[in-house]
Order: sequence, then structure tokens, then C-alpha cells
Amino acid sequence: MTQPTADLPETSAAFIAAVDAVWGDPAVWVAEGDQWTHLPQIEQMVNRRVTGDPDCRPLAWFFHQLGQAQPIPLPRVMVVGCGSAGVELGLVRNGWAHEAVGVDISPRALARVADAARAEGLSGVTHRQADMNALPIGEEGFEPGSFDAVFGISGVHHCDNLEGLYAGIATLLKPGGWFYLDEYIGPARFQWTDLQVALISGVLATLPEPLVRTAIGIVKRGYRRPTPAEVIAVDPSEAVRSDEIVPLLPGWFTIESFRGYGGNLLHLLLAQIAQNFRDDPDGLLTRLIALEEHYLANGLLRDDFAVILARKRG
Repeated sequence: MTQPTADLPETSAAFIAAVDAVWGDPAVWVAEGDQWTHLPQIEQMVNRRVTGDPDCRPLAWFFHQLGQAQPIPLPRVMVVGCGSAGVELGLVRNGWAHEAVGVDISPRALARVADAARAEGLSGVTHRQADMNALPIGEEGFEPGSFDAVFGISGVHHCDNLEGLYAGIATLLKPGGWFYLDEYIGPARFQWTDLQVALISGVLATLPEPLVRTAIGIVKRGYRRPTPAEVIAVDPSEAVRSDEIVPLLPGWFTIESFRGYGGNLLHLLLAQIAQNFRDDPDGLLTRLIALEEHYLANGLLRDDFAVILARKRG
């Protein structure tokens, strides 16, 4: 069920429309080709870096650990910036939460995921259109202390008011409640370092042309960093303060675990061309994964993505 749309007085219709155009239809994201996370080998790499087991996903790892300390399923949880990915559906489907509330600003994304919840008959899943920059604290269903855990999965890097979001989540969480993040934490507005740009361009130059051709036929060579204006033109919320997500957390939460999983090379290198590496008969993808791990291990690059387990202070 999707709750009635709340008034969003501080959020312009133009902003909502721009975000909705990008995230309201998942097909837009893969129109030019697949992304790195669409590859099973990359998923296994992420699992291994976060959980230590290539076959154990981060959420399953989190709930396995949590279940050793408290009863599972949790009574009530929230997913901020849920989009149409269906994380809140999985939390209920897997028996990790009795009730899960998905919050997002995109009406099309919410309609799509609400339809999926109804199709599965997941009565414990509800949705609410709201701006994560100003959560509806105090309204029905969003009373202080009404959630056992809050999940931010690929959504929090779209938040401009991080201080307000963190303060709001801390208010909504019960004492000792969990804030689970699986996020892009790299440079704001995708202002990659010169080293990243040079490394990606160098690798692209060495790959055979069929491997660097996008789904619409463009040959991807000579990687270029987008300007902030170009990023904003596509999505005004994109990576707006992504580099501050981790530094600001301790103001409201205790970070219990930080599990970086790279992405500084593979995320950008494989964008729009990941489909060309599905079979990987020559083991090129394996070597690219090893190359990123080499750069990480030697401190040449930092993690642009991480799973973070944080807990409400007090």
C-alpha cells in the first residue's frame, strides 16, 4: 500500500519531476548498457569484500549477526530513498522484518514497487512519498522511536540535507536502533580524481573494441570526468554530498563496522559495457578485479562504495 502523498512544500515540482524522470523507470539506467553490479562475478566480489563469503550477501550477513544478539524478524523498519529496487519487499519476504516502510520522492518508482508488493501479497510492506531531506517526523507512522532499523541502500548519496536526515533517523529509531548503509561514498558530483580518470582511460585503451562498445554502439575510449553542471542536468540530487556521508555519521551514530568494497575503478570502467564481460572466456574481468584490489591494497585509490553498520547513540 502507498500512503497518500504528503505535501512537500520545500520540494519544487521541477525537482521531483527531474528525479522521477531518471529513477521512475529502471530501464533508463540500462538504456546504453549494463552497469557493474549486473555482473554475477562483481556481485560475488562485493559479497566477499563485505562479508568474507562470495555467496553471502551483505543484508543476509547483517541479519545473521543481528540474530545472534536479538530476535528476528525486527518489528518495524524503514528504507529511505527506496526507489523501485524492492529492498523493503526483501526484508519482509526473507523474514527479517514484520513491517517495512519504503520512502522515496519519485512517484513513478513508488507506484512500480507498490505494484510489486501487491503482486506478491506482502501485506507488511507500505510506501510513502516523502523527501528524505525533510522526513515527516511526528506524522502518523513516523513517530519518534517507531523504527527498529533504517536502511539506506544507494539512496542516501542523493540527500542534500545530510544533517537533517541523520538527526531525523536518530529520532525515528528506538534506543540502540540500527542504521544500515550500502552507499556510494566517493567524490561529490562524481568529480573523480585525476588518477582515477587516467587509470580508467589507460585500461579502456588496452581492451579489444568489442568489449568497450556500449549497447547503442558507442565505443568507450578516453574516459572523461563529467562537470558538476553535467551531473546536475541529469539528476539534481546525484551525489550531492556523497563525500560527507561517512564523516558526518558520528554526530548521531556509532559506526560499528565499515566494509569498503572499492568501485573506484570497476564502477566507472564497466558502466554501459558490463554486458560484454558476462561470459569472460579470457578471464579479463578476473584480472580487472585483481587490478582494482591492487590499487586499493597499495593505497593508490580509496573505496568509493561501502557497507556501514551504525547504531543510534545512547
